[in-house]
Amino acid sequence: MRFHEDTTVEDLKAYMTPFVARLGYVFNDDAEFVDEVLASELEILAETGDVYCPCRVRTGDPKADYKVVCPCIPFFADEFAKLRKCWCGLFVMHDVEDGSELHGVIEVSPGPAEVPVVPADELAPGGVRTVRVGTREIALVRVGDEFFALGNVCRHAFGPLGQGFIDGYALMCPWHGWRYDVRDGSTDHPGADVKTYPVAVRGGYVYVTV
Repeated sequence: MRFHEDTTVEDLKAYMTPFVARLGYVFNDDAEFVDEVLASELEILAETGDVYCPCRVRTGDPKADYKVVCPCIPFFADEFAKLRKCWCGLFVMHDVEDGSELHGVIEVSPGPAEVPVVPADELAPGGVRTVRVGTREIALVRVGDEFFALGNVCRHAFGPLGQGFIDGYALMCPWHGWRYDVRDGSTDHPGADVKTYPVAVRGGYVYVTV
């Protein structure tokens, strides 16, 4: 069991708050709704041993169901960014002013999603890290006060660019040193450029559009 049998709603709030904050989310400001959802999760905890999302269907396969353990934001980040909330509305994006309008399941709009991926101050100048947005792994880079995002896989031998090194505006693959311009994903090797993604910084968070 992930939590003790005597876990309370307040325990879940204290446990989840700092985690979702790193993802750009907060608890819905509708306190009554939040308490109802978390109470449902405690019932599920007693039944199953973990706090599965009460609004998602569990398959019974642990390898599949880990994606619906609350908070499930990392596994549906692009979808939730369009909704501006998690599936049930327990969590809303940090800049939502009225969470009471975001209860329950609503239709996901088509088109690109602007997804908060990390607090801006967590990545120092010259820093590189891998972030995951839905099924995508993206290399996030900071050069001075500028942020860039590009495909995480080196086209040479599939090295993880998010573990690479910065030299000016060049991101060097940690395996063999192939260099990619973080501004446009280009490299000197023919046909080996990588995809780039638009990046914005707002409200203290870095957003990547996918």
